[in-house]
Amino acid sequence: MKAVSRQSTIYDVARLAGVSSATVSRFLNEPDRVASEKKEKIQFAIKELNFVPKAEAVAKARRAYRRIGVVAPFFTQPSFMERLRGIESVLSAEHYELVMYSISTQEDLENYIQILVNTQRVDGLILLCVNPGERMLGVLDDASFPVCFVENEYENFDCVTVQNLKGGQKAAEYLYNRGCRNPGFIGEVSSAEYSVGATEERFRGFQFYFANQGITVSPENVWLGEFVEGKREEEISRFLDNPWLPDGVFCSSDVLAASFIRIAEKKGIAIPGKIKVIGFDNIDIADYLGLTSVSQNLEESGKMAARLVLDRINDTDRGITTMKVPLEVIERETCGE
Repeated sequence: MKAVSRQSTIYDVARLAGVSSATVSRFLNEPDRVASEKKEKIQFAIKELNFVPKAEAVAKARRAYRRIGVVAPFFTQPSFMERLRGIESVLSAEHYELVMYSISTQEDLENYIQILVNTQRVDGLILLCVNPGERMLGVLDDASFPVCFVENEYENFDCVTVQNLKGGQKAAEYLYNRGCRNPGFIGEVSSAEYSVGATEERFRGFQFYFANQGITVSPENVWLGEFVEGKREEEISRFLDNPWLPDGVFCSSDVLAASFIRIAEKKGIAIPGKIKVIGFDNIDIADYLGLTSVSQNLEESGKMAARLVLDRINDTDRGITTMKVPLEVIERETCGE
């Protein structure tokens, strides 16, 4: 039965979990230094006792932080910067501070989630393009603040989803209607277990559309590799040395498409004369390069997420909301427009 007669203390949590108060303190502030078995016991005790760290409870009683956290990998990539621009524009108008938490490992992700949920130092949390896993979803489900996911969809959480499968189909349909019958695909993948498999979904949609037209995407016309400078350019160069080049290529991001176009031009391969090229994201550089791209309106998706979090802060009882980002092909010169 949950304690309600008084505010639980760190010592109550320690007793119920069967650990020292120092271990509980370490869990609250540096969870990566606590063994997994002890973490689970402490988390159970915190939930059972409705425990809130004392300093945080006082601050909560006095006022909200007016602070929204954003957890994401790859903060320096243009697509993330455009999403952040949308988030920031909504938050600043409502006088909320944006706090960024950059991750590069699954452990980073779990530690930030654990710390933020335990200490309640933000009023809301947005997770960009990450897959936290079942255990962390359970931790987030117990959070005292609103949580919103962007790119993927999870039960019990507000979400802004990108229709990656449909995006791949749209790219394929566009190239097919432009006369492409020997399609190719260039995509970056991540081996990180916390990341969303957006590239794979876009490729599946691309293959699916052409299969319905009786066309198989040849393995020789596909490159799927890691987004690593140097290695990426080397692999694209090798791809373009193939004597049976595709007549149309879908790149899973505009940044990748920019590299593809630059290397093709160095090799004297005309774009769009020899190969039509379409990217994904429609970031600012796409317009500069004249790159045809599938737009998912990154800035607007950031705005959607920020509004969902603020709306739930103001109305905790409203139903779970999932918003789908609209997709459209923006035609430019790399496909002959």
